Amino acid sequence: MRKISPKNLIFISFISILISIILIDVFLVEKIFDILVYFYIFFFLIAIFYGIYPLYENRRLTKYYWERTRRNRLSIGGAVFILFLIALALVGPFFTLDPTTVNFEEMNLPPIGLSFQQSVYDLENGKFITTETPGTWGHPLGTDDKGRDLLAMIVSGARVSLQVGLIATLIAISLGTIIGVLSAYLGGWSDNALMRFTDIVMTFPFFLLLVLIVFIFGPSLTFIILIIGLTGWTGTARLVRSEALSLRTREFIMASKSLGASGGRIIFRHLIPNVVSSIIVIATLSIPGVILAEAALSFIGLGDPTVASWGMILNAGQQTLDTTWWVAVEPGIMLFLTVLAFNFLGDGLRDAFDPRSDIYRS
Repeated sequence: MRKISPKNLIFISFISILISIILIDVFLVEKIFDILVYFYIFFFLIAIFYGIYPLYENRRLTKYYWERTRRNRLSIGGAVFILFLIALALVGPFFTLDPTTVNFEEMNLPPIGLSFQQSVYDLENGKFITTETPGTWGHPLGTDDKGRDLLAMIVSGARVSLQVGLIATLIAISLGTIIGVLSAYLGGWSDNALMRFTDIVMTFPFFLLLVLIVFIFGPSLTFIILIIGLTGWTGTARLVRSEALSLRTREFIMASKSLGASGGRIIFRHLIPNVVSSIIVIATLSIPGVILAEAALSFIGLGDPTVASWGMILNAGQQTLDTTWWVAVEPGIMLFLTVLAFNFLGDGLRDAFDPRSDIYRS
């Protein structure tokens, strides 16, 4: 009987503890954590044990790919902005106001350094009086038509975008990788069945399917993450399958089979590690689409109404774009920069992992 490695044993122990807490939460205690917290913990453990730890173990290879990636300045700029966004989402709520607080006395305040002119009808004089409202340091990015602080709303939107983008992409990438590798390794009727199922899922328009499911079951952020993750795996599955098919007949795979290695060991110890570079690139390039999908849902009114997302702010700002333009422009700029940063990082990683890339030819 093959021994379980210490790393896998520790991981299984943490997962067992997490499952025990979830069972206690469901059956014994009213509520310990929100369901999203369990997702965070689960994927954090996966990132530590199967992401950061392997990078630490293979420090020379990690340094090699880092040297290749850093030559692409746009990818480094994208990575820096993503780290800034993560820091903003984690630390920002401690230094900003409640994004849901309404204060009509401070409505439509412009960003600091700007002023906003509006005409108010004076009942005593019977005529319109033009007033000029300057920006204040209390609301450095201004407020919307309900007096909500835009800085706090943008910070909240960053949290929502990262939650949806990272967790939904991890779910989709995990499903796509497992289905793609299984399809390539098993072959035959299993391969045909899995790929035909993938084709069927791909025939449905992704965004229309997303809108339909959210419309039926309700706009919950957790539910939106699950829907995007459970429907966005098809492209990953097909790409991973194509790479795994070329690996299946390699000498090291045939040698493992001849030595009696099980199918699970070949899949998880040989096939998946050899397609992980493609998986990383796919994940990085998939995150912008997921973020835009959540923003589009919020923009059309199907987002979670209990959280302030960039799409919701854009929806609120479009009605007053000719007067309070900053309400729509500020979250739009953040959304644009976030999508651009992930695309730049994904392009840089793709070039770094591809030895045929022209950018590294001498």
